[in-house]
Amino acid sequence: MDGCIGRCLRVNLTKGKHSIEEIDPRLLKKFLGGRGLGVKVFTDEVDPRTDPLSPDNKLIFSSGPLVGTGAITGASCNVITRSSLTGTLACAKIRGHFGAELKFAGFDMVIIEGKAETPVILSIIDDKVRILPALEYWGRSTAETEDLFKKNLGDQWIARETFLISIGPAGERLLPLANVVNDRFLSAGGAGTGAVMGSKNLKAVAVKGRHSLYVADGSRFVKVVNTLINKLNSAPFVSQSMSQWGTAFLVGLSYQKGMLPQNNFRWAALSLKNIGTEALNSAFILKSRGCFACPVACIKKSVVKHPMYRGKGMVPSYLAIGALGVNCGISDLPAIGMASMLCAEMGLDPVATGGALATAMELVEKKVLSPEELKIDLGFGNAETLIQALRLIATKKGYARRLGQGGKALAESSGRPDLFMGVKGLSLAPFDPRAIQGMGLHFATSNYGPHYLYAYTYIDELLNVHENSDPWEIEGKPALVKLHQDTTAVMDSLGLCSKLLKGLKLNNYVPLVNSCLGTSYKAEDLLLIGERIWNLERLFNLSAGFNSSHDTLPDRFTKEPISDGPAEGQISRISEMIPEYYHLRGWNEKGEPPPETLKALELEDE
Repeated sequence: MDGCIGRCLRVNLTKGKHSIEEIDPRLLKKFLGGRGLGVKVFTDEVDPRTDPLSPDNKLIFSSGPLVGTGAITGASCNVITRSSLTGTLACAKIRGHFGAELKFAGFDMVIIEGKAETPVILSIIDDKVRILPALEYWGRSTAETEDLFKKNLGDQWIARETFLISIGPAGERLLPLANVVNDRFLSAGGAGTGAVMGSKNLKAVAVKGRHSLYVADGSRFVKVVNTLINKLNSAPFVSQSMSQWGTAFLVGLSYQKGMLPQNNFRWAALSLKNIGTEALNSAFILKSRGCFACPVACIKKSVVKHPMYRGKGMVPSYLAIGALGVNCGISDLPAIGMASMLCAEMGLDPVATGGALATAMELVEKKVLSPEELKIDLGFGNAETLIQALRLIATKKGYARRLGQGGKALAESSGRPDLFMGVKGLSLAPFDPRAIQGMGLHFATSNYGPHYLYAYTYIDELLNVHENSDPWEIEGKPALVKLHQDTTAVMDSLGLCSKLLKGLKLNNYVPLVNSCLGTSYKAEDLLLIGERIWNLERLFNLSAGFNSSHDTLPDRFTKEPISDGPAEGQISRISEMIPEYYHLRGWNEKGEPPPETLKALELEDE
């Protein structure tokens, strides 16, 4: 298949050896690449009951066939493993330039297995695969690791073209909240991946190469790319919002609909004054940065103006503002920016970490935990103590050890599991499911836990763009959720950015896919592949011990109506949507794909 290298690098850290394998073209046709191919290989090779932190668990980096070709937004790489936080399949999305550089280095996929005896870095630079000692990097932040590694390369030109994925101290200490970070500050959403990487004594993966990529019809491909760029630039959602503010522009929209949560999802955010886009200009000096082949440049580098939090970093995303800010009762943007940067440096997932902190804050407020017990006054609205807690979580000492295990473990060990606002062990992304019904259904049914990266229904629901997209209504939501879940599986497998699905729909990408890969897909063909991938992930989780009882939301959302704001009186109607969702998926009432569904998806042998 054009666009693909067709090669996989398999690295056994226990033996300190590697091998190069050809990728079966039939797998590419059936699963495309990226997430789909990675999930297929992982589920074939890893027992669903494997301890996530054992050497038997594997870590797969997989770039899609459009990555590195110049296809618009073709930059995404996926990290696949079994999560140490949730026990489900985990798929972290890597942005930036790593995915393209992996292809240039000559591989579509890297499979990491076993465990190194001492810390190592996997280096794939200019056709040389090396497992390097990493003791001098151990204990360093992700940014320090990247800086030191590039310095040690000794050639500034090679260093400029080398890209890293690394873990911070949180991953080294095997914290369930740990994730992986690339390009210094870009967190790859998917808590637990950093701990798996740390369990293998793998500090980082560095890639650089000069391999050429080929597309099937170059002249048509260029024309399609230019057409899509023009279409994207004419979409206000992109040109006037994402391009200017990144995902932070969603804060205002979410606030207006009453779905931005405050104080551990107890109520809707009370004010936009200090957290909206106008406040961003006051708090930060902004500079845009784009992923490979992306004209939108939604990543915002920054210099913080506030004297207490002065420094360089990234403008906090919607997730950071919601999870580390408003949901912890904090509206101090410079402090939120600092918290977001600390998460990246320590290798902590911002959503899962923010959820753990919000859980702790409510436990303190309800006097289940005392400040004396925690040795810190961790209350809602206290930015200084939140930052203090973040600095200590990765040390795994004292009270920080409990916080670092995640919100679910903290709530359960405190005797109040009802105060953890999460699903399948992962804290909810900062959208209140009472005020956005489709997103709530996705949170409950997602194969990876309640993260918005795997179904962008919020785009339709926030903007209320067509019939059945009213966020407070449930009519049509099961179909909308299934469509977005399957579409996102396709986009992740191709290596394209799903965040832009409001500016461009899947059918807009079909000519791009066909001109690149030399295929004759229709949109429905791609959606069938997405559905196949979603069901394969579901099968793994079912075998890992999950079932329909886990497709739910905390009681707070189904029994406690929102008390004020635009969505006042709303509750989640998840129980009304689940049966229709299962029916549309072709599953039985237990949420299991029956033989006839698996046969239709060519999964009967899984």
